[in-house]
Amino acid sequence: IPSVSKGAAPALSGSPPQTEKPTHYRYLKEFRTEQCPLFSQHKCAQHRPFTCFHWHFLNQRRRRPLRRRDGTFNYSPDVYCSKYNEATGVCPDGDECPYLHRTTGDTERKYHLRYYKTGTCIHETDARGHCVKNGLHCAFAHGPLDLRPPVCDVRELQAQEALQNGQLGSGEGVPDLQPGVLASQAMIEKILSEDPRWQGNSTKQCPSPQRTVARTCPHYHNSRDRRRNPRRFQYSWQLGHRVLRLSPTANNPRVALPRVHKGPSSTA
Repeated sequence: IPSVSKGAAPALSGSPPQTEKPTHYRYLKEFRTEQCPLFSQHKCAQHRPFTCFHWHFLNQRRRRPLRRRDGTFNYSPDVYCSKYNEATGVCPDGDECPYLHRTTGDTERKYHLRYYKTGTCIHETDARGHCVKNGLHCAFAHGPLDLRPPVCDVRELQAQEALQNGQLGSGEGVPDLQPGVLASQAMIEKILSEDPRWQGNSTKQCPSPQRTVARTCPHYHNSRDRRRNPRRFQYSWQLGHRVLRLSPTANNPRVALPRVHKGPSSTA
């Protein structure tokens, strides 16, 4: 993360440098990235309920998001790692893993340069100015002064530029989504289509459901947990929208994809 004085990496190519506010910069750089020194001494008063600024257990640890000189992130803000163990907080690829780790509270995604404080919180604030739902560490903005523009991966910017130039096409029946959403969708679908380990997750029944953790197992355990194989059924990851395929064929350049099936509900 760049320093406050020098400003963060520009969110859009050609735009002026983005300067992070001191509070935002501290959360982006330090929140849950270091272990609490008081917890190891059994003296942390913010353990129950867990509201400590630092992590107590390894599955609460968050990696610091960085935008490299080539414009890419050190790990994806959207695509989750299939190897990360949510119970132990261990990934075989370690901190060099290019995918998102589903830490406790989903902190790697919420406090990523791409998403932190880029949307307004739906909950009110209390008398102290804290979020009534998420508390002091709420990752969403409370008021216009708390908003910050997102820092984007260069691949997302390239997809966004292609979209604005009409290279990705548009058609009737397609909702008017923000360019950043469609650009992020283009990058995610490209990653999902190219990485073979994302093709088989939750498409086969688990051979030993009693000995595995459902949230980390790559297979499905019931009908609601089952996912259609993307190689056999071509569908969009975008929930609830009917969108166009962003990599059209020559014979069918504008084919609408079927909607994704809604799985078990989850909370942010």
